[in-house]
Amino acid sequence: MLVGSGEFWNRLTDDLENASQRTYLQTFSFEGDRVGTALGRALERCPAADRRLLVDGYSLLYHSDRIIPGPAWLNRSFRREVKLTHYWVRRLRDGGAGVRFGNRIGPTPVKLIRRNHKKLAVIDDRIAYFGGINFSDHNFAWHDMMFRVEDPDLAHLMALDFRRSWGGDPVALDRWVGPLRVILLSGRGNANGMRPILEGMSSARRSIDVVSPYLSHPFTEHLGAACRRGVRVRVLTPRENNKANLARHILHTAHLYGFEVFHHPHGMSHMKAMLIDDELLVVGSSNLDFMGYHILEDVLVMTRDRAMVDAFIKRVWEPDLASASPICVRPSAGTLLGHAAVRIGALVASALALP
Repeated sequence: MLVGSGEFWNRLTDDLENASQRTYLQTFSFEGDRVGTALGRALERCPAADRRLLVDGYSLLYHSDRIIPGPAWLNRSFRREVKLTHYWVRRLRDGGAGVRFGNRIGPTPVKLIRRNHKKLAVIDDRIAYFGGINFSDHNFAWHDMMFRVEDPDLAHLMALDFRRSWGGDPVALDRWVGPLRVILLSGRGNANGMRPILEGMSSARRSIDVVSPYLSHPFTEHLGAACRRGVRVRVLTPRENNKANLARHILHTAHLYGFEVFHHPHGMSHMKAMLIDDELLVVGSSNLDFMGYHILEDVLVMTRDRAMVDAFIKRVWEPDLASASPICVRPSAGTLLGHAAVRIGALVASALALP
């Protein structure tokens, strides 16, 4: 478990320098800032014969949480960052690396919001990464984590998924690799893929602890059902959230269903994880929100592996909870409006969900 962008970057660059066969990197966003430039140079130095970078088409429309064809374009440094992104794409391609923007944004609602939200890496036939960190300065500044696993079977599985996404034909899959249950969501039939997580929540006996900035339907309803069964539910979410309506929605549903909310005090936390009864850990790229449930392509991993569970408890849950502030949840016009906006968004995503 790699907590923070520093740990992740140190391990990844070391693996890139020692790769020989293939290097597959997939990210939701890639930007031509200091992090994007460092990644470009690392890929240039990488000796692997097959080097590929797959970026979701989101990066052609948004940079640093700002829309490109909008007021942000008046900012000189913003324009420079966008141009540097395309410069690095051209430079990597000229140097023999494959770079592709998947899921190009189109004129239909499905083409607009159906995104590939995965963050993964495959190094040769032996190492796989998965988690929540994107390649941009503002994402590297967030509190987040990745997992690095040395296992040929997992590397093969992730490489297969990468190549399918590279070709525009992602696969939905649910497969055990050792102690890891790997769930790949293709953006089609996601509700079926999410069923094991909801079943795990329904079977909780003592506790459900969630870390997520964007927690929403249908997971909040299942947390409420757990509360009614007497299960202790705690949600750790950032005080400084870049999506205000989702932050308000979490507070409103906490009031409705009775679960506890704690605010992470140190900037934006992009962590996403769920721990059930201190035994079952759910991690990956999904935010445990309505977009992931209905329409996004994501990676989820479920495990009861004691070493992974204990590492999460000791390195993330316990220290983050100790520094967090408990919130006395009170409904307000703001929380009600945020909740209503999220419910409308969930209805739209449900209507656009592909079978």
